[in-house]
Amino acid sequence: MRTHSGIVLGLALAVLPTTANADVDPDAVTGEVVSAQGRWTTGGLIVTDAVIRTDDGRTVAVLQAGGRAGGYAQRSWPSPPPLEVGMRATVRAPAGVVEAVTVHATAGIPFVRTGPTDSGNYLSWASGCVFMVTDEAGTADLPGDDEHVIVGEVLAHWTQEVAGCSYLELVHDGTVATGGPIGHDGVNRIVFRDDLWCRPPTPELPEMCLARGAAGLTTVTYVNDADSSRDGEIVDADIEINGEEFAISDDGVTLGTENCLADLANTLTHEMGHVMGLDHTCLAPSDPPKVDGNGDPVPLCSSTADPAITEATMYNFQECGETKKATVEADDVDAICTVYPRSEDPGRCEPVDADPPGCCSLGGGAGGGPAGPLLLTSLLLALGRRRRRSA
Repeated sequence: MRTHSGIVLGLALAVLPTTANADVDPDAVTGEVVSAQGRWTTGGLIVTDAVIRTDDGRTVAVLQAGGRAGGYAQRSWPSPPPLEVGMRATVRAPAGVVEAVTVHATAGIPFVRTGPTDSGNYLSWASGCVFMVTDEAGTADLPGDDEHVIVGEVLAHWTQEVAGCSYLELVHDGTVATGGPIGHDGVNRIVFRDDLWCRPPTPELPEMCLARGAAGLTTVTYVNDADSSRDGEIVDADIEINGEEFAISDDGVTLGTENCLADLANTLTHEMGHVMGLDHTCLAPSDPPKVDGNGDPVPLCSSTADPAITEATMYNFQECGETKKATVEADDVDAICTVYPRSEDPGRCEPVDADPPGCCSLGGGAGGGPAGPLLLTSLLLALGRRRRRSA
């Protein structure tokens, strides 16, 4: 079985050859910018602390004049182009200070965040950690406890890839008894539905079946209250994995009998993006208009063939047996480091102090009733059975 935590950024597939100049210049390095964090100095200048991952796996820290900090940007002319996460470049930095930058490839498609709330805030967690638990029944499609191992590896992979510039940690907090609820209960569950792609009935609700053709579904509960300082805060997130329509697999291996393989790491890496507050890279016909991290309109999936969108971890569709979403891409790292930058580390790693269902201590939201301040949204990763389908 593969070790998911050892997977490197998929952008490395597009690496350009190291320039001859970098080979002979001891002050130059070539690689991918994995961290770029601006800060103010006491003299009123902004500088950027950046980290470059070289082709041989080293990390090199450099300091560049200019950048973005505290809602401002600063740059001199002439000066090297600003270093950005996801950029591939050759950087000349004697004594660690940037003198010259040659850009080989820019960062990928800007990320898309989930939201906004009614008052315009995008979604994020308040704590420095997100605790996920796995339903102890797991899935019969994988041998032994492989599914629990893969969950831990996916969470570790996300955490490791963003560690250079983000404080957020994803924690696999073990297993819980089968049969727990989906929704706001303070427990972030990963549930496998092998027999029926439906939620079982409760005393209050009938059996509720889920979207056909979805390999995974994430339900996020967040505060939607303009009068609350917690507006936009995620308080619960649950993932459901479809084992009825698809054979849940690990690198092509499964005990399931369905014709279409759904690689668990591939599905979970995408769904964990939703857990952290990321949305799809393009719009389904029923989606409302959205803008990306640059403020540009997000295109319809049916009207784009841009590989920066269709090859992204947060693209809405996957193919049978696909594994490419099991790696975190540059735009994903940029997204998490923008939403959860090291400079804003809350300094606490703890589960959400969730109110009991039905409590209204967070304030009365637009929806009214005891659950007014909380909304549920379902985010889908749709899976074509034999070929990719347009949205």
